[in-house]
Amino acid sequence: MRRRLLAAIAVAACCAARADGFDQMRAAWQLRLTGGLSQPASDPHIAGALELLGKQAREQLGRMNLDPAASALWPDAGDWNNAYPIFASANVTRNYARLALMARAYATRGSGLYQDQALRDAVLHGLDWMDRHHYHAGQVYYGNWWDWQIGTPLRLLDTLVLMDDAVPAELRSRCLAAVDHFVPEADRKRTPQGTLAPGQEGGANLLDKVLVVALSGVLGKSAARVEAARDAISPALPYVRSGDGFYADGSFIQHFTVAYTGNYGVVALEDMARLISLFNASAWPVRDPLVANVYRWAREAYVPLVYDGAMVNGVRGRKISAAGQTDHGVGRSVAAALADLAQSAPAEDARFLRSAVKGWMQRDRSFGASYLGAPGDRAPTIHDMRLLQEIALDPGIVAAPEPAGVRLYPSMDRAIMRGPGFGLAFSLFSPRISAFEYGNRENARGWWTGAGMLSLYGADQGQFGGNYWATIDAQRLPGTTTDHSAGGKPREWFHYANSESWSGGASLRGQYGVLGMAFSMKAVTGSDLAGKKSWFLMGDKVLALGGGIRASRPAETIVENLKLEGTGRNAVRIDGRPVAAAPGSQEVIAGAGWAHIAGNVPGADAGYCFPVRSTLAVLREERSGSWSEIHEAQSRAVVRDRYLSIALPHGVAQNASYSYLLMPGASAETTAAYCAQPAIAVEANSDAAAAASDRGLRVYAAALWQGGETVAIGGQPLLRTDVPAAVVLREQGGRLELSVSDPTQGADSIVLDLLRPVASALTLDPAIEVLQTRPTLRLRVRVAGAAGRSVEGSFQLADGAVVFAANPVK
Repeated sequence: MRRRLLAAIAVAACCAARADGFDQMRAAWQLRLTGGLSQPASDPHIAGALELLGKQAREQLGRMNLDPAASALWPDAGDWNNAYPIFASANVTRNYARLALMARAYATRGSGLYQDQALRDAVLHGLDWMDRHHYHAGQVYYGNWWDWQIGTPLRLLDTLVLMDDAVPAELRSRCLAAVDHFVPEADRKRTPQGTLAPGQEGGANLLDKVLVVALSGVLGKSAARVEAARDAISPALPYVRSGDGFYADGSFIQHFTVAYTGNYGVVALEDMARLISLFNASAWPVRDPLVANVYRWAREAYVPLVYDGAMVNGVRGRKISAAGQTDHGVGRSVAAALADLAQSAPAEDARFLRSAVKGWMQRDRSFGASYLGAPGDRAPTIHDMRLLQEIALDPGIVAAPEPAGVRLYPSMDRAIMRGPGFGLAFSLFSPRISAFEYGNRENARGWWTGAGMLSLYGADQGQFGGNYWATIDAQRLPGTTTDHSAGGKPREWFHYANSESWSGGASLRGQYGVLGMAFSMKAVTGSDLAGKKSWFLMGDKVLALGGGIRASRPAETIVENLKLEGTGRNAVRIDGRPVAAAPGSQEVIAGAGWAHIAGNVPGADAGYCFPVRSTLAVLREERSGSWSEIHEAQSRAVVRDRYLSIALPHGVAQNASYSYLLMPGASAETTAAYCAQPAIAVEANSDAAAAASDRGLRVYAAALWQGGETVAIGGQPLLRTDVPAAVVLREQGGRLELSVSDPTQGADSIVLDLLRPVASALTLDPAIEVLQTRPTLRLRVRVAGAAGRSVEGSFQLADGAVVFAANPVK
């Protein structure tokens, strides 16, 4: 009897603790949503955000139809029978988003509507009306599943948390029943018929639904549901080797074939930060040891892809077509999420993240005089503002500079290179990664964004902002080789694959690298355009090579296509001669050796060398467009921008090639001097191999498109591999460093012959087997399952053996 009594007391204590835990989690979530202000805001940015919140809530309240017999709460969000079902389902989410905004004003001190009775009654009316007419248990959904299982329930649950005891128990019960109906489990999708779809949720979608299940469990005081949500985090924590999620090289994939660090990946990061905080402050902490991976993702998947506060466009997928989501706006969301995550991170990771965020805050001028100004579509919440301000004002946090070097993401065919005052983002595609994504009628002109697009970031922080994506010639993106063949409406959710498998590269010690892509546009635009493209990443310069280009319609390689500011008369010089600056001017210059473009702002200039004197086509144009042309739900207003492009025409081609050297930030004088005596040399550029050397850096790199091809340096044979490979070498003081990878991701091993003798191996990756050291070095590199990663080793050269001349160019 005593044992039973003690057990009953223990159960009662446990239940009481868990009841307190529910309230604790609800209060913590409400604090996050409101910012937790207990007195008037003294900071002008927070005060401005509160004023804006109150203004927006008043506007929605003033436009809201409170008649119970009305056909819509708001006239502009009541098209429930749109011919395109995803627009109809989006209205469900839109209505709940407005209710959540109003609820936030009701629950936030300083909004001017705190605890306002009329606002309270309107929110409750909206919740009841939507439940009765459009979102309730037993309903068959239509349109976009996301609206029913993520978009709407997250906003509905936020509203319930914010309104708290103001929501009658019966209404709360109905609302929670609707959420439980559409999201019975976090890791499974519900079909319109009410069954659970086969297969597991992954990536950001899984984490969004974990949050839905957790909050519904908190509000419904269901320990089983909260525990199920916590445990559903675990499948998202391990690295994946296919499908959605995080990869060991820092890549993030969503929708199976799309590089999405900068959109779905941002959602995943925000969710992880929120979930860890929510659960760890409760009776159900996250205990999975793999949660440590989240902090590694922050370091390796996010920080390297943000340049001076901008999330690079090549990892934002179809969301580049969203007018309100600029690269800097998304970058600010990443900064806020990392500041949030730093609260739960181990000390070393927290220091690293706060330092990176502080550096972005100090350098990002795209929001005007203050980083927290210009609210925009992705403005920080008051909670996030307070975290960011703490970092900005803490003298103990040192602002991190932009790190120099090369970072490859072979699992998503992306790379980034940084040098003094610039960042270069490369976007490739392969059989594994789609050239672009079109879905929900978004990103209708994305055809070439993954076909070699090269995005230059630097002093001009507004280059990709404004109306760039609505006005840029989408068939002439910088870095691409194009025949202008894309047209018509793309296929929704289609995998636009490259039939050629060579896509990737190798990096050496994160400092130098080679990147390449064999490409065919057949399955993307339907044209027969094909060829080889490679980039040699040499410190503060990039050599771009193209070979084996075949096209039955006129083709060209776009060296640059720059959005111009002001008068649009940026100075252009070709071999020292000014090019016409008048808008609409066109000029074709034969035999050019170098070119220089003056940037929109100081420090944004760029220089170009042409190792083989080339014909350049220079065009200034004013372009117009509308956001609705690339994203159907957006504004149809016509917008305009000016552009300046430099292109290398190929015409109809059977085996065309090109070469140019990009010098970010270089003045015209520096460009002319370097191009007269370049240290970088083209060693090969054919359908079989591309190779280059930098005598100043003593770096050599090769993209070996096929096995058995020997590449040379200065006319002397240097190396070959038995299968396609990427190789980077550096010689320094008799020491040879080497990096090799399998960009096809299909080989078991690579046998590499370096046609020089070595005395000994110094450091070796476990995947490297030394087969011989004399008379030449022969290695076997096991690359099965390596997913394109670079494998490194170092060697002591034999006496008298050299790769470069004894006196390198300075």
